[in-house]
Amino acid sequence: MHADRATYRVAEGVAEIRMTRPDAGNAIDPAMVEALDAAIRTAETDDTVRCVLLTADGPAFCVGGDLRFFRSHLDALPEHLDSMISAWHRSALRRLSALPVPVVAAARGGVGGGGLGLLWGADVVVLADDAKLATGFTRLGMTGDGGSSWYLPRLVGLRRAQDLMLRSTPVGAAEALECGLVSRVVPGAELEDTGRALAREFAAGPTWAYGGIKQLLRDSGDRTHADQLMAEYELMTAGAGRADVREGITAFAERRAPEFDGR
Repeated sequence: MHADRATYRVAEGVAEIRMTRPDAGNAIDPAMVEALDAAIRTAETDDTVRCVLLTADGPAFCVGGDLRFFRSHLDALPEHLDSMISAWHRSALRRLSALPVPVVAAARGGVGGGGLGLLWGADVVVLADDAKLATGFTRLGMTGDGGSSWYLPRLVGLRRAQDLMLRSTPVGAAEALECGLVSRVVPGAELEDTGRALAREFAAGPTWAYGGIKQLLRDSGDRTHADQLMAEYELMTAGAGRADVREGITAFAERRAPEFDGR
């Protein structure tokens, strides 16, 4: 893993993936793609991980693609973008959204371009009140990556998505919350504490159930109502014998807080 791009650590069931390129706005270059992909792969295979927290050093969460890198490789840009975006989409972002544990993103400052894919792949997004989101692609004459063309129509509707992508319209934190792009907005000084508290809450919860809910929500757009009812039935019955279900029902009956272990 490129430590100058991202770090990975696990504490109390929370895997924190932290971008560490603040001087460049945590911009995405080949090394950043490799570092984040490696961290996500590690979380994917670590049985001790019950939640993933995405954070970043510096005033910006991730400004998107590294324009300095792009400019210095203009003559070979198609080849570089082919390599970078292929790994970003086929591995890093796909694996992030498919993780069987909750993903919390805590973002401040600028979040743009392909870096928005990290927010779209999270289950809960906490935004600092100084944050600003923007696709930005048309300002570069580009069409865009990171999954925005898939997520935005589902999050805010087609008309708003067209405005956000065709005009690269920036969105402030309050508007992002109002239109459903993020889960909550907090003062900048409280961002990381809030993100970690949410991550710890998830890490102490029913991990298998969280994973099942993520799967149901992810697949719902491709199913009929009848098929979704069947999928819910299958997961409910498959999980009925799990230790967390026994603990949850027992704790409710005994009027105490449940102590889930993720099994």
